[in-house]
Amino acid sequence: MNCPSCKHPCTAERNYCGSCGSPLARYCSLCGFRNLAADRFCGGCGSPLGAEARPPAPPPMPGAAGGLPDSAGPAAIDSDLDELLAAAQEPAEARADEASVRVSQDDIDSLFGD
Repeated sequence: MNCPSCKHPCTAERNYCGSCGSPLARYCSLCGFRNLAADRFCGGCGSPLGAEARPPAPPPMPGAAGGLPDSAGPAAIDSDLDELLAAAQEPAEARADEASVRVSQDDIDSLFGD
């Protein structure tokens, strides 16, 4: 693919030309589909592409403005991890309890009235 502005060869996964900085891709503001810069309509949903269509912003880094609060330090993360690990253990414990329960044919017959 060549840049529509300066004709510099660019790879298809690039969003901007490495030579002149012109946008090579436009993202649909409705569905997020990646379109070519020259496209007038979205290839994902068919909606018209406006000038406001830009690549999605990268996720915020921890501790950066708008990212995780500084109070979410190692102690808070360890606490969250402990909660997740405890929650993951619960189903395994429930399965172990179920394995020890035995149901007899008499119990089944009494449920269904035989």
